Amino acid sequence: MGRQKTKVPGEPVEPLDTSPDPDPDTSYLAPCNKETVVVTLHGATDLPASNDGSDPRPYVMVNTTSEEATTHSPKAVTSVASEPTRTPIWGDTVKVEIQAEDAGKEDVILKVMDSNKKEELVSYTIPIKYLRVFHPYHFEFVKPEKVDEATVKTRLYATMVRKGSFLPRYIGCDHTALEVLVQGVNEPLVNNPSPMVLIARVVPSYTEFKANQARRDPASMGLPLTQISFPISSPMNFDVPRVSQNGYPQLSRPGGPPEQPIWNQSFLFQGRDGATNFSEDTALVLEYYPSASMESCEPWTLKQPLGVSVLPLKSRLYHKMLTGKSLKGLCVERLPITDTHLKTINGEAPTVNLSFQLLSSERPENFLTLSNSKGLPTLNLKILDENLGAIRESWSKSSADSSQEAEEPQTLHEMEMNNYRRAMQKMAEDILALRKQTNILEEENRTLRSHLTQQNLEEEQSRAEEENLAVSMKQRLLLSELDIKRLRDRVQYLQNELIRKNDREKELLLLYQAQQPQAAQLKRYQDKLQKMKALEDTVRHQEKVIEKMEQVLEERLRERKEPAQPSRPQGKPNVAFPVFTTSGIHLGPTGENAAVDLYSILLAENTRLRAELERNRQQSVPIILQQQALPDLLGGTSDKFNLLAKLEQAQSRILSLENQLEDSARHWAREKQNLAIRLQEQQHGFGHPSNSIIIDQPNAGVAKDPQQSSKLEPSLPNSDMKFNRPSNSKIETSYSQKT
Repeated sequence: MGRQKTKVPGEPVEPLDTSPDPDPDTSYLAPCNKETVVVTLHGATDLPASNDGSDPRPYVMVNTTSEEATTHSPKAVTSVASEPTRTPIWGDTVKVEIQAEDAGKEDVILKVMDSNKKEELVSYTIPIKYLRVFHPYHFEFVKPEKVDEATVKTRLYATMVRKGSFLPRYIGCDHTALEVLVQGVNEPLVNNPSPMVLIARVVPSYTEFKANQARRDPASMGLPLTQISFPISSPMNFDVPRVSQNGYPQLSRPGGPPEQPIWNQSFLFQGRDGATNFSEDTALVLEYYPSASMESCEPWTLKQPLGVSVLPLKSRLYHKMLTGKSLKGLCVERLPITDTHLKTINGEAPTVNLSFQLLSSERPENFLTLSNSKGLPTLNLKILDENLGAIRESWSKSSADSSQEAEEPQTLHEMEMNNYRRAMQKMAEDILALRKQTNILEEENRTLRSHLTQQNLEEEQSRAEEENLAVSMKQRLLLSELDIKRLRDRVQYLQNELIRKNDREKELLLLYQAQQPQAAQLKRYQDKLQKMKALEDTVRHQEKVIEKMEQVLEERLRERKEPAQPSRPQGKPNVAFPVFTTSGIHLGPTGENAAVDLYSILLAENTRLRAELERNRQQSVPIILQQQALPDLLGGTSDKFNLLAKLEQAQSRILSLENQLEDSARHWAREKQNLAIRLQEQQHGFGHPSNSIIIDQPNAGVAKDPQQSSKLEPSLPNSDMKFNRPSNSKIETSYSQKT
């Protein structure tokens, strides 16, 4: 385990040294009113890679929840791996302190960090209240796949011990703990390649323990690990049975050098785990394992030991321990290591030295060290068979005197007296043991009775609390029922309001749908009314044009009635203004009666047209009034049908009038064009004889000589041009609007 440690910047790291201290710290107790959690980080496997995919240089930080919230740099930090790896080996021991009253709410947090990237790889949280005081826990921490897929294969191996400020005393036990100090191997070894670790345990029955090992029981092989899955589902994972046939193993730190391993480490077996359990089959078992095996893919799966040392803890040994002056203990020299292939330089099996004592005080002050263990009585082991037979021992103040002391010969009488004394002593011991057992049972009965009484009181209190809780729950139930009723009424009221508003919305929607066709029909009527107004304006304009034409005709007739001008040359015929009738009859200059008839015909036609326009105007007014009043008269079905019938009649009447007006406008335009052509012909001397009667064919005349009419048109006077052209353009405009 000679690994070089690297110091993390800003983090204190102690260098690793496999050689033990000459006087190690043997304080098993925490300071007053405090508790200490000692964590030994063995190693880890399958750590996750860094964020960039590279292998990390891991180390572990250990702190509590209160330190996590207040301290930025924790003090409990392990060393850093010497090179990037995902299966590091640490073997470092750190500790954290908490107040005793805060043990129920504090947690220990283990964080595996990457020294290169300064990032967290994996973390575990263990409640301190789950840990039993002074019991060594050997954990294998895992996280299932549903918690974190990246760390599903990661395993962290650690040993945790929760230490209090005093050793608890159990009923029926005169002493609080048994302390064992293992010093090291006495002779140099020739075939040990690596440092060794030591597993110590006290088994109540060595015979049964050997049988369990023969059956390959995992609890008896090596260092059994307790697997803890996170998040922790139940505190029963931390439960410790009262009696274990395989004992509660404790792991030492690696002992070096490999040629002669030395530990100088003490083990504390507290309570029922060997404090006063001295019998004919109880034994202290020490198993030796190579520390190099921890560097394999499965560290701490220690299956095959290098050797075993067994020290029987018999009742005679217990009585001899009580004979000490200051410390109630013994020193064992050259305890052999059996079942091993290790050899010393002399070719013999190696041996170890150890010391042990009983602790009676709850806060002992004198723990075993190398210095004070030399004053203990020495036990020289001569014979130790595999069946744990009787120990032949001799007692002396020093090991040299005890090795040279010989037994004095005894006579037969003395042997009988010794046998009698031993039998009496055995009987006395049995009587004392029975009395002690009786006292223990009585004490346990009193304890059970007090527990039963306390349990009854607690049940009564819990029953009273349950009744009070039931009353309060009933009151809350009544209040909740009242609230539910009030809310139900409110919901009913809101539902009624919603139904009423939905009905109103439906009515408004139906009214809107009923008004839509009426609005469209009203818009059509308004468009037709605008067309009628435009048509009336056109008719008025035509009336003005007709009036101007009548004035022109009257002027021309007056000119006809006046005598001929005296300045006219003699011998030329007097050409009169030709007058055209609507039937196309051409009147000569001598036909004055015919001109008067033509004028009367035109006046009659104009009068008729005016009367017809006035009649159309008078008929259109009631229709407009009915259209405007339509939306207010749709109250009943019969009135609606009557109005619709009247509306259809008015529409048909309007269409017929529009057609008549259109035909009249076309006919009048043709007549006007014919009159203009005749007038131009007369002015240019192209008139027909007075006695000839020509049937007016305007369409044929225009088709025969369209160029002549177009050529003659510019020769009209300016007054005629101004009179005729606007009228023609307006007639065409009105016609295009109507179509």
